Amino acid sequence: MEPDDFARMQLSTEDGVATIMFDSPERRNAWGARTALEYRWALHWCHINPAVRVVVVTGKGDFCVGADSGALDDIGTNGGAYEVDRAELPDFPAGTPEGFRRNHFYPLTISVPVIAAISGACAGAGFVVASYADIRFADNSAKIATAFAALGLPAEYGLGWLLPRMVGYANAAALLYSARPITASRAVALGWVQREIESGHAVNDAVAYARSLAHGSSAESLRMMKRQLFTESAFEFSDAYKASVQYMDSALGSEDFRTGVRALRGKRSPDFLAPRAVGTD
Repeated sequence: MEPDDFARMQLSTEDGVATIMFDSPERRNAWGARTALEYRWALHWCHINPAVRVVVVTGKGDFCVGADSGALDDIGTNGGAYEVDRAELPDFPAGTPEGFRRNHFYPLTISVPVIAAISGACAGAGFVVASYADIRFADNSAKIATAFAALGLPAEYGLGWLLPRMVGYANAAALLYSARPITASRAVALGWVQREIESGHAVNDAVAYARSLAHGSSAESLRMMKRQLFTESAFEFSDAYKASVQYMDSALGSEDFRTGVRALRGKRSPDFLAPRAVGTD
């Protein structure tokens, strides 16, 4: 699937930052099979595009109100039965362990950081999507809810494993056990949101932060660190340690390392998007 085929979202790229915007405001960006399909393809195109260093995902109006209520009603009427969409999906990045090849885990396996910029409602499936981003910014007017307990559902799509590792067990329980919406301030206090933003500015602030990463942080460093934080966090410590040494030895011979050292010697910040005079001091 090409970005021009998207019907539920927009994908744009500028200055090293790709923005994925859910674009069904009339449905409050309700989640469904088509949205899930397009989101994975959008992330794939960000992963393989060398011009993309960081991704910001957001929604027009609401972030995502949750699963489409009509689809939920159909599932309930059918006694819990539902059809799995068999549409073609992009493959996982090379080296992704078999146990991590799950659709919702896909954002954590790609080579670029994903920042969720949350405004309006973020509930249920929207909460899942935002949880599988690396970092979350939220407008101070956002309403955030897991919503599962009000529907008789469990912590969906691995959140019972993921959330405690993000915010601790007690805070994960506080988020999951109640379906009542919480504010961005409360989500910051629990550790789920990393930055609360003045209403209406979450996207702009997230993009500005993403640009600062695109310019000031090595794309290769971000790729290696992301793999260490997520995929390799499930490794045995000795294996994760060994991998980190291999990454370090490889990085010491890279142009990014030389660029960083030149900037350090020149007492300036590096710019990894600027044209490089390779091999100069």
